Amino acid sequence: MREYRLHMFDPPISTLANRSSELMFDTRTVAASKNPRRLPVAPRTLDFQYEAGGARHLASEFAERTFTDALLIMKDGRIVHEQYLNRTTDRTRFMSYSMAKSFNSIMAGVAIAEGRITSVDDPISKYMPELQGTAYDGLSLKHLLWMRTGARWNDNFFTPGPSRDAHVAAFVESRQRYVTAALGIKERAGPPGVAFNYNSVEAAMVGEIVTRAVGMPLSQYLSEKIWKPAGMESDAFYVLDGPPSVGREFTAGGFNATLRDYGRVGQMMLDRGQVKGRQLVPASWVDESTKPGQGRASAEDGTGYAYLWWTIDGMRAYTMLGGEGQFVFVDPESRTVIIKLSHIPVGPAGDPAMAETFAFLKPLRLGALPTDRDRGRRGQSSCVAMPGH
Repeated sequence: MREYRLHMFDPPISTLANRSSELMFDTRTVAASKNPRRLPVAPRTLDFQYEAGGARHLASEFAERTFTDALLIMKDGRIVHEQYLNRTTDRTRFMSYSMAKSFNSIMAGVAIAEGRITSVDDPISKYMPELQGTAYDGLSLKHLLWMRTGARWNDNFFTPGPSRDAHVAAFVESRQRYVTAALGIKERAGPPGVAFNYNSVEAAMVGEIVTRAVGMPLSQYLSEKIWKPAGMESDAFYVLDGPPSVGREFTAGGFNATLRDYGRVGQMMLDRGQVKGRQLVPASWVDESTKPGQGRASAEDGTGYAYLWWTIDGMRAYTMLGGEGQFVFVDPESRTVIIKLSHIPVGPAGDPAMAETFAFLKPLRLGALPTDRDRGRRGQSSCVAMPGH
């Protein structure tokens, strides 16, 4: 099992590892609703083209071209395209990787609304006093959400260093919680609140703060506040960062759910935290946590970073983003939600597929989706049948 965990990102097995993590790790369930919310369906044909890599491509070929395992497109709350590849199904629970970080942002907003956390300006040490004397001493929750702490850290766990040591200790050898790595981060590379530096340990710290503030496992809190009231159809689960006697939910990358339930999360965010008239996440938090222009992450790839959500330059769209090409893309302007679950190779070999994905996700391209007039479905919809219904 150690070797399998160590090599789960290797191309020959990554597509299988991404949908079978419950066989590799101890897990904790996020219980779903007993009355799942049906999703209306209004099929449309992917008969437009998009431009990527200096060439035009058929939208119908996008999934096969970009290592996709499952693809869901929703417009105005309706499923217009649903596609499963590589022997996945509507029951498959896909690893989120770093999309899990955005769930921490959602839960932080709920905890603040409930008064469990006072505000984003709360000091980290209020909830994690053991971090006094580290690079996080005197910093706030907002610094973590922004990933602008100034702490010296290289998040690449494929190369030797503290990041790889933390990964191996927690997920390969199951001997130490992942968030424990924060105790060893003593130095700052710059002043807090200025430069963006991607740091998975800091995202895990947000999850830890929420867990301590609400006094229950994050899987239970997510179930009670989102998964059940939003009408999710399937139990989700978190990978634990160690055996049950040691580990807790790996909130920086270990969440797993079905394609449609990821779609329901995206739709909830598109509707500013509301599901069927019930406000599950404060609308003000949805706006604040996904607001563009809060700081560029990269001058080259056209993205920015808000509160554990990636923003897209030049538009109001934002996205969850996980390793190997996992996306929950939300565009308020075109009322579009896109879920892409993938096994894009890590590193330079996967860069063209990632660039092509961003090209496909642009709302301008999605506006080309026509109603399937040949089937007489303009303005009509049906419902997706839930398993067992």
